[in-house]
Amino acid sequence: MSSDGIEEEERIANERLSDPDAEIIHGPIRQLSGLHDSIVALDRTATVDDAVKTMIQHRMGAILIVEDNKLFGLFSERDVLTRVVAQGLVPAETSIVDVMTPNPECLRFDDEIVFALNKMTVGGFRHVPILDEDGVPIAVVSMRDVVDHIVSYYSNEVFNLPATPEARVSSKREGA
Repeated sequence: MSSDGIEEEERIANERLSDPDAEIIHGPIRQLSGLHDSIVALDRTATVDDAVKTMIQHRMGAILIVEDNKLFGLFSERDVLTRVVAQGLVPAETSIVDVMTPNPECLRFDDEIVFALNKMTVGGFRHVPILDEDGVPIAVVSMRDVVDHIVSYYSNEVFNLPATPEARVSSKREGA
């Protein structure tokens, strides 16, 4: 690529980064509200029944599976449907290790929100564990966390809509 082409690409990249809307997803994951709560995790000896009860109790869509304070796997509500119910397994008799996602993709608090979006979109995930410098899980970012963050920038537009799309005020003039 010529130096003119490289300069043009750099100019475009800088324009995108200077776009105030781009800052919404280029901030660090630590900006997402709700991530600083303690994590919900179970040991690898847990059953699916234990995990589901814990997820319900904490109103979580996913739970971390840990071993010696290190992330071992992730178990989500999607796993309940696709790996337990659809397979006809008995939750109280099924080890979480047999149906969890082992070694899930992870991020760090200082990674940009856009990386979480990328992992979720490309990988089809709704939850991504956040690890500290030592590889210890400290949070889970969910698609809902990201959506709530984006909505916080557009709260007037989102919260001031009519109850249904059909109830929108028409922009066409009526009457005489």
